[in-house]
Amino acid sequence: MRVKLAFLAGVAICLSGAALAQVPGERQAPPQAVQGWTPTAPQVSETSGKTVPDPWHPYEPVTPGIAAGAFRLYPSVTAGTFYDDNVFASSANRQGSWGGLVRPELGLTTAGPNYAMEARGYVERRWYSRFSGEDQTNGGLALATTVMPDPNTQLVGKFAYTRAHEARGGGESLITAFDRPVGYDTIEASGALNKRYGRLWSSLGVAGSWTNYDTPTVGGVPVSQSYRDGNVGVLSGRIGYVVAPLTSVFVELAGNRRDFQVDIFDSTGYRVVGGMLFEPGQGARMKGEAYAGYMFQNYTGVNFNTVSTFTYGGSLAFLLAPRWTGVVEGRRNALESNLNGGVSLIESLVAGRLDYALLPNFIVGAGASYLVDEFQGAGRTDHSLSPLVSVKYLVNPNLTLGFDYRNIGFDSNGIAGAPSYTRNLYLFSLNARI
Repeated sequence: MRVKLAFLAGVAICLSGAALAQVPGERQAPPQAVQGWTPTAPQVSETSGKTVPDPWHPYEPVTPGIAAGAFRLYPSVTAGTFYDDNVFASSANRQGSWGGLVRPELGLTTAGPNYAMEARGYVERRWYSRFSGEDQTNGGLALATTVMPDPNTQLVGKFAYTRAHEARGGGESLITAFDRPVGYDTIEASGALNKRYGRLWSSLGVAGSWTNYDTPTVGGVPVSQSYRDGNVGVLSGRIGYVVAPLTSVFVELAGNRRDFQVDIFDSTGYRVVGGMLFEPGQGARMKGEAYAGYMFQNYTGVNFNTVSTFTYGGSLAFLLAPRWTGVVEGRRNALESNLNGGVSLIESLVAGRLDYALLPNFIVGAGASYLVDEFQGAGRTDHSLSPLVSVKYLVNPNLTLGFDYRNIGFDSNGIAGAPSYTRNLYLFSLNARI
């Protein structure tokens, strides 16, 4: 088991992305509890209710939504069919199945002279033609608000709830063959005070996440997951300096406390990092942040090695050329595992993607992600490489057709290594919006 509670730092909550970005059978990870903030004071009244293109998503159709008093609603629905050639992520006796999914979503926005609010919710039903025990219903809700008491001050609040299932071939299923995918619920909340002082800016934030897992069965016998149930609290602070238009350098100190129902998984830790922040704006070709530094995590359990090593993270989006966009992402976190009764682990991820518009309404994309889990003191390291390709056809502003393919290759080495497997996932989808 790997407890997917990230080393938290920053002050914003995000909900999982659209269904087109999710591959059936892959665990829908809990949303990051907190992430970095953009210090530019948002001019929330300038675009309220307007239909304006987003230069960072130039291929997405622009829809006006539905006016409802002071609010604007954005309903949509995604339907798709998929094929998974290794439903149970097995190294032998591979079993494939067709399946389907339906995902209605609703967005809501409102804004005034010094405030903005956005909410989004979805429900997704996923089913398999051969293995009804793999069927699942997921959903989520997110709310974000920003209030500006003055032009140099931001008060930010975020809340998110997610219901999802752990994928076969990931997390606990690498150790225990559960009868069906393990469901879990996550609640996350955060708040921050952001200030500017000329070129200097600061951010003070607090965040918390609470996760609860279902009790799955193995051969009909319940197997408690209480050691994964718990909460994570974070206090963080950043100081930054604007070195060029829309570009800042910053340093950050964040401390965390993790409490689980099984005490040996509890820990305290901190990280100290430095990085760069790139803000969106007129003429910007890059947005996001990247950082690197040191992390430390000290666990209660005697079998857990203290983590004391370098860390990195961030996510960057690029406008490379009129028809090219790109994104890169990375992170290195200290986590927990139930392997050998409980050990610490270091998880490292790098990922990237490019999209190219062959025609204004026909976009192709390709990318890959590489994940490494190092189980501390357990003699095991897991590797997962996942290339992907996609095709998107914008029939009109209200209808998009898509195709996504992903290959997952997993291998594990060491005295406690797990069997390797490969998996191919194909998704054909239709998204309609107003």
